[in-house]
Amino acid sequence: MMKQKKILITVILCAFVMTLGFSQRNASGNEAPDFELELSNGKTVRLSDFKGKAVLLHFWATWCPPCRRELPEMNALAEKLEQTGNSKLVFLAVCVSDTEKNRASFMKQNGYTFTNGLDAAGTIAGKYNISGIPTSVLISPSGEIEKINVGAMSKDKIDSFVKGYAD
Repeated sequence: MMKQKKILITVILCAFVMTLGFSQRNASGNEAPDFELELSNGKTVRLSDFKGKAVLLHFWATWCPPCRRELPEMNALAEKLEQTGNSKLVFLAVCVSDTEKNRASFMKQNGYTFTNGLDAAGTIAGKYNISGIPTSVLISPSGEIEKINVGAMSKDKIDSFVKGYAD
């Protein structure tokens, strides 16, 4: 019995250390993992396409109540960036764990125009170790993770999150 407890404690400790290492890979200051995303307009982009600009990478889903509350402000930010011709910040939304039909219908029904694509299999979310949505990741112009926010943000919090890039 004592040997089983030692083995169990060792396994738990190893799992904890491995999880900590995986989380640290995507911590602030580390290089943002590159990915490829097919956008709703059919164009395919890579994160590396935006080198030299900050990127607000936003993970969301149509079935997520906090995402639904936050998306009007995210859409307003994306529209502001487009209207002002802001060249410092790119808004890129990744819809996770959903279907293209649901994503497209949701966008149309709500009149959202922000740049987005579907990560149905969760591949991109996995690269960023996303454990809850909505999650926003601010990536610096040099390609490093600058900030991470898990959970819905108010307009003021979004403004603070992108301060210096979307002023």
